[in-house]
Amino acid sequence: MFIKQLTMKKTLNIMVPVDFTPVSFKALQFLNLLLEKASANLHLVHVIQVNAAEWAGTTDSSEGIDRAELYAREQKAQQQFEELRKQANIEFTSAVVYGGLTTSLTGYAEQQQTDLIIMGTEEADGWFERLSGSEAQHVVRHTPIPVITIQKDASITPIQNILWVADFAAEKQPQQTVNTIKTLLQLFGAQLHLLQIIQKDDDQKLEATIQQMLRFASRLQLQNFEIHFKSAAKVPAGMRNFNRETEMDLVLIGTHGRNGFGHIFYGSIAETMVNRCIRPLLTYHLK
Repeated sequence: MFIKQLTMKKTLNIMVPVDFTPVSFKALQFLNLLLEKASANLHLVHVIQVNAAEWAGTTDSSEGIDRAELYAREQKAQQQFEELRKQANIEFTSAVVYGGLTTSLTGYAEQQQTDLIIMGTEEADGWFERLSGSEAQHVVRHTPIPVITIQKDASITPIQNILWVADFAAEKQPQQTVNTIKTLLQLFGAQLHLLQIIQKDDDQKLEATIQQMLRFASRLQLQNFEIHFKSAAKVPAGMRNFNRETEMDLVLIGTHGRNGFGHIFYGSIAETMVNRCIRPLLTYHLK
C-alpha cells in the first residue's frame, strides 16, 4: 500500500499519536524530514482512555463514567491542538478518540487507510516490558501498517544512510515492505546498509553469510547497498553498538507480532528495539 501511495498519489496518509508530551512531539521532528520530500495528509490523534466495559460508543450513551471529566479532558485536548497549530508550521487534521490506547490508535489508522504511523516512545525495562511494554510496542505488535518509532533520546538527522537488519538466510521479506524501503531510498537518495549480527564462533561461516546476503540483495533487486557484520551475543546489543559506531539515520527491522504467552516467553527483537534504538526505527510485520 505504502509504495502505491507514494508513487501514484500526490499525498500520503500519516498518523501521529499525540499526548502533548515532549516524547510524542519527537515524532513531529522526524515528520518534518519526510515532508521535505513528500506531501502528506496528517492525522494527529489523542486518545482519552476509558474502560471498555463502561464505554458505549459515545460519552452521552455511556453509563458509569464521569461525563464532566471526559468533556473537560476533550476540551483541553482540542485547545492543545489549536496551540500546536499556531506553533507548528504544518497543516493537520486533529482527532480525539476514546478507548484503549492500542485499539483506538490501530482502529483509527485502519479507518483512515493510513500509510504510515510515526510515534515517539519511552523506555520500559525488564519484566514490566515483557508483560506490559510501551504504547508504541503494542501498536507495532498489533498493526500491519509500517510504524516509525522515535525513542525519546534518539538522534534525528537527515536521512542519508538506512540500516536494514534481517535474517538474510531465513526470513522472506514481504513485497510491500521491500517496495517501501526502495521508495524511502529513492525519496532521500540514501545509501542502504545490510547488517548481519554474528556470534564469535560464526567467523568460519563468514563467507557463506556473505553469499547469503548477496543472494538476498539480488533476489530483491536492491541497489546502492553495502554489507556489514557485527559480532555480538544478542542482536539488539549488536545493533546498538553498530549504530554508535556509524552514522545511520533510519533503522529497519521486521517483527513477528507475537501475542499472549508466546510473546512473553519469546519476545520480539523489533519490539525490544522500539524503546532502545538510538535512531528512528521502522518496524514491519513479517507475516
